[in-house]
Amino acid sequence: MIPVGRLAPTEQWDQHLLDRLLDNTLYPTGLEFKRFEGYPPGAGAILLIPGRYWCDNANRISEALSKYEWVLAIRTGDEEDTLHPDRVYHPNIKWWIQTPTVGTDYGDARFVPLGFPTHFDDIEDLDRTVNVFLSAQNTHRRRQECFRALKLTYVNNKVVTPTSGFTRGLPPDKYAETMCSTKVVPCPSGAYSPESFRVYEALEAHTIPIADDISPSYDSAGYWRMLFPDCPFPIISDYIDMDGYVNDQLNAWPASANRVTAWWMGYKRRLARWLKDDLKALGAL
Repeated sequence: MIPVGRLAPTEQWDQHLLDRLLDNTLYPTGLEFKRFEGYPPGAGAILLIPGRYWCDNANRISEALSKYEWVLAIRTGDEEDTLHPDRVYHPNIKWWIQTPTVGTDYGDARFVPLGFPTHFDDIEDLDRTVNVFLSAQNTHRRRQECFRALKLTYVNNKVVTPTSGFTRGLPPDKYAETMCSTKVVPCPSGAYSPESFRVYEALEAHTIPIADDISPSYDSAGYWRMLFPDCPFPIISDYIDMDGYVNDQLNAWPASANRVTAWWMGYKRRLARWLKDDLKALGAL
């Protein structure tokens, strides 16, 4: 049994894919895990650390980890990159990092995705009656450019709606249903990281995301190739090109969607393999 500790706050959207991995519902690992709040008992631990909440406590974390023989640390919820792995000391530790910053050296850490929220756990593949769907906040430059480009994109059956805030658009079940009825989903950057839940919602719904490579806050060019060197979904840098990106994917449908979905299924298997490989390397297995 592998102990899994979780530092507060827990039950965050960016931890749900990891929860699925660690309860063997994302892809079977053949391992047994037991969840604990805080630092778990045992000789070693997998530890989920919401970075932005613990960035001023690196010394406390190091002290708490000193009792373990091995640690697999997973930094979540830290798109501003405030808790760097170098600040936490342990002689036998491996790191998984969400929302890495382009140009930063993380050593041998693995980069892992934000993932999707719970309302994408039980979804069905529906008739694809919507060509393009975006329901999102229009809160910064990249979002504004994306909405303007979609307004000018010549395609039928668009559902494009700015919302008043995070989670203030469609109800979660209706949002997931619309995503599952869509062929292409533009995914404009977050406020700091180019990454967003929308990319993974689209992937889980067998919809094609158009990922944004450009953050409004720093020079993030190359982000998606850093995170997924082999990713098959389109990555946009200039929203002037949005019409071409959308129509290229629609013209290649459904082969384009099948290719992206097969890659995503393979990637989830890869996460399970990484988990076992890193636990073996740490001496946990």
